Amino acid sequence: MKTCSPSPAKTASIAMQTNMLVNPDRPYPNKCYLPFILYPPGMHRNAEGQAFLANLKGLDEQGEDFVLYIGVPFCRARCKSCPYFISLLPENDKHNREDIYVDALIKDLENWATFRRWKTGLLRNIYIGGGTGSVLKTANLKRLVDKVFALFRVADDYEFTLEGNARDFDEEKIDFIVNSRINRLSLGVQSFQPEILITIGSPHAAGDSIRVIRAFKSRGFKNIQLDLMYNMPGHTLEVWQRDLMMLSELDIPHFTIYLYRIHKETPQDKLISKGKIVPPQHAEAPMVKTMYTEAKDIAEAMGFNMYMVDHFCKPGYENMYNHWNWKVYVDTLAIGPGSYSYFDGYRLGTGTDVEDYIAACERGEFVISSVTDKLSSRVQRERYVIFALLYYEIEFAFYHSKFGTEFHADFASEIERLKAKGLIEVLPDRIRLTQLGLIWHTNIILEFFNPAFWSDTASLNEPNWSLNGVMVEVGAHERSYWLGEADPARLNPATNMELNANV
Repeated sequence: MKTCSPSPAKTASIAMQTNMLVNPDRPYPNKCYLPFILYPPGMHRNAEGQAFLANLKGLDEQGEDFVLYIGVPFCRARCKSCPYFISLLPENDKHNREDIYVDALIKDLENWATFRRWKTGLLRNIYIGGGTGSVLKTANLKRLVDKVFALFRVADDYEFTLEGNARDFDEEKIDFIVNSRINRLSLGVQSFQPEILITIGSPHAAGDSIRVIRAFKSRGFKNIQLDLMYNMPGHTLEVWQRDLMMLSELDIPHFTIYLYRIHKETPQDKLISKGKIVPPQHAEAPMVKTMYTEAKDIAEAMGFNMYMVDHFCKPGYENMYNHWNWKVYVDTLAIGPGSYSYFDGYRLGTGTDVEDYIAACERGEFVISSVTDKLSSRVQRERYVIFALLYYEIEFAFYHSKFGTEFHADFASEIERLKAKGLIEVLPDRIRLTQLGLIWHTNIILEFFNPAFWSDTASLNEPNWSLNGVMVEVGAHERSYWLGEADPARLNPATNMELNANV
């Protein structure tokens, strides 16, 4: 009797399935780590320029809830492993680049506010980010804050966050913020240990963060959130524990943790290659896993709740920009170089060239450098699920209120795969990640990627900035690289045709 050997692809598939049976705690072949999520990942150059807006009929419709992001593309110094777009702004600023840039931002805000969608919509949340939002002078911050409230209909319960670095805050700026309409502060502390900050090239000293936090607290300003990093070069568990304990000492109500990453071709990458800096440990190393566990345990003991992935808060201090943007899923108007908007079924990106942006604003033009194709109803549903899972669950009634369809029907195969792997539990009113699902959260969201977005190597050659490049790199792989199984749509031609038609 003649026998045939299975193909290499089938052998690999069998091996992965066998591995999953032997090791149920490892449901995927490769663990995906993402600092931020954007979907769909691929964008393309916008050859139409601002004429593209003529396609967006929704700009002339009655507005609804939305959030506003204002990008400040300046930093005083570049951290050693920062891969993101910034423009260095010296403190003396002899050429008044900051004033000229804020002039451009204000003109851009005024231009966008002429559309009915933004003029009549309800602005729920404002976020000044970067770069470094706090690098702006007090007078320029005031100009921006005043202009936002003059142009838009702002909700009574709005939240207005200023993101920044502790070294930027003198007494004048602190006093202004405390008495202004800015009501939330986000500081990129990274660590309270001087030796760690020196190693990563942080622009601030450890004492700056403590000084600024205490100055705000003494004036009654409480809504302060901190970014902390773990597994930095030279980081130890004892040092990490000291950083976490400072949260209690400073009475911080919200903090976020980020796994330190070495990005290719950055100064830190080169220093490590030359043996001048000790590399961080592998993300799956026991110490790194313990660091993550310690963060959750210490936070819980202090009264924090990890209410979304890697975000911890005390009751009443959730990040409402994320809430409106991802959980409620409203429009985003983002202005400034390197920013991304989402409305009318499109993602739109503003290029990173500061001078081009200023020149266009002075001409009264909109800068729309990159766009996605029009998102089908299917892709918009996928996008919602990917973001909502940052909060660990999908509520069936809310999903139906957004899309008019049933989550079970739209994602039946995804639910079955995740349930079979022990990554979700299906309750009468929602699905929720299990403890194993929390560990593999990022891979779980990849289960909801549209088949058309896998193996997208062409988007690697498009202009990608900020965190979009990270997402494009993930999608450039085949689906099996991350999820360890054949693309279900390829196994079902009818489903594949349906999904591709909806992209």
